[in-house]
Amino acid sequence: MIRVRCPICAKSFEIAKLDDLPSFPFCSDRCRMIDLGRWIDGSYTVPAEDSPPPQNPSDDEGSAEEED
Repeated sequence: MIRVRCPICAKSFEIAKLDDLPSFPFCSDRCRMIDLGRWIDGSYTVPAEDSPPPQNPSDDEGSAEEED
């Protein structure tokens, strides 16, 4: 017996095997579609820090122009 809690509505439920509930880990197709909608509209995001732009050593050499 598998005991889980739906990540959307927090309803607890039990199933004998995963084939018994095609919407697993959600309790219903409704909760599965709510989760999909949140991914699509951007509600779920992964926090990230802005990284500094990479420095190219060749840019330093070419930036100084010679005067005639």
